[in-house]
Amino acid sequence: MRHTKKIKEEAVARIRAGDTPLLELAREYDVSTNTLRTWLRDSDARARAQDSAKRVASALSRERYTSASQRQRLLMHALEQSPATIIVTDAEGRIIYANPKFVETTGYDVKEAVGQTPRFLKSGETSPEEYRNLWKAILGGNEWRGTFHNRRKDGKLYWERASISPVFDADGKIANFMAVKEDITAYMEAEAARRRSEAGFHAVFAALPSAVLVVDGAMRILLANPAAEKLLDTGLPGGTRLDRLNLRWLDASGAIIPPGGHPVQRALEEETESRMRLGLVPPRGGTRWLNATVRLIRLPEEEQPASLLVLDEAD
Repeated sequence: MRHTKKIKEEAVARIRAGDTPLLELAREYDVSTNTLRTWLRDSDARARAQDSAKRVASALSRERYTSASQRQRLLMHALEQSPATIIVTDAEGRIIYANPKFVETTGYDVKEAVGQTPRFLKSGETSPEEYRNLWKAILGGNEWRGTFHNRRKDGKLYWERASISPVFDADGKIANFMAVKEDITAYMEAEAARRRSEAGFHAVFAALPSAVLVVDGAMRILLANPAAEKLLDTGLPGGTRLDRLNLRWLDASGAIIPPGGHPVQRALEEETESRMRLGLVPPRGGTRWLNATVRLIRLPEEEQPASLLVLDEAD
């Protein structure tokens, strides 16, 4: 049976009141007496953490405006106003402070988080090995950086980029851990959408029945689909120069096109588009007659145009 937070708090209150024997309460809530004791310990831990946070806040509010206390106030203000989620835990990893951004990002109120470990946000999508690496780093006194795929209170998943560091006391022992987290959900979703779009483009590009090549101003082949490799009878890895392939090109009259005279090269130099009939003599010999279309295109972040070459077998 799954017990809600309200039921657990009710049971703990009755344990503290002492009006009902523990064994009888265990039967009533359908749990073991050890489970009831665990609920009580967890409640006590949350209460201690909340009291600690309240004492810090109360002490800050009573301090005079000395230079030290002013600095503390400024730091506290920075934490409260930070656009990043900030969580501070004790040495056992129990949360003692979370800023307003935490509430906005996770949907949990600070009171719900205090006394718990950040494990209550886990979605199960971060590997145990990653958590082991995290604890190994911070218990060793080092900063850990990584990403989490966590779950909000409403059940929705979100991504965080996190930096977690130990905080040492005056004796050099680890007293706290501080996590600074940035919500990168929008970025991760945009990246996933970009990858899906890119995968879709490559799938369509690979399935085109026409031979398609994208060639830049230096005659380097940027993209070539399988149909192009089959038609040209050669592999076309990225960066291959079209004009240095072991191919002979013929114009419509059957004359060999000289170096520098390929329609793609002329189109790039003159920034024109054209359709023509070309002859192709691949390495194995034999002439293939093709219908060619050369069209200029603009590639992202490129100043000079590239050329889209589409080749089909002529009738």
